[in-house]
Amino acid sequence: MAPRSNVQHAPQPSPAPFDWGLAMGLGVPDFSARRFSANSASLAGIRRFTHRTMSLWGRHSCTDDVMIVVGELVANAVRHALAAHPDRHGWLGLMNTASTVTCAVQDPSPNSPLPRAATAHDTRGRGLLIIDELAHDWGYSLHGSAGKTVWAVVPTNTRFTTCTGTSCDSTTP
Repeated sequence: MAPRSNVQHAPQPSPAPFDWGLAMGLGVPDFSARRFSANSASLAGIRRFTHRTMSLWGRHSCTDDVMIVVGELVANAVRHALAAHPDRHGWLGLMNTASTVTCAVQDPSPNSPLPRAATAHDTRGRGLLIIDELAHDWGYSLHGSAGKTVWAVVPTNTRFTTCTGTSCDSTTP
């Protein structure tokens, strides 16, 4: 895995229309999706669904990172899209590959997700920065007036660095 830079990630929308279900393998064994709304019971269901899916896939080493990424993506969809449209819903899609779990959230807002600099006193505004740290990559696709899909690719292997004396060695479990 290449070292991460300190440059803030500013994704650009995909140039072509994006069918997230097709691109993520809708209908294959390692794809799972769930609908959600802005109510608290639905959000608790998303947490249970994500945890259960990660357990079924045996992805214990990255479950915490995926749970955080999903939480941030869904919170952004609720706050910036579903709050204004209580009759609408969003979709969470999870796809398991050999070395990653892709998390994608579709919502009805056509507004692009923009990372922002949060001050030490802000209680919000750090979600995309957190995703940028935990994910190998992230971005979004606009669907015109139908909304957007925001996705993040979380590595399934955690690297450990062991240092002794003057040398360090990185290993993947």
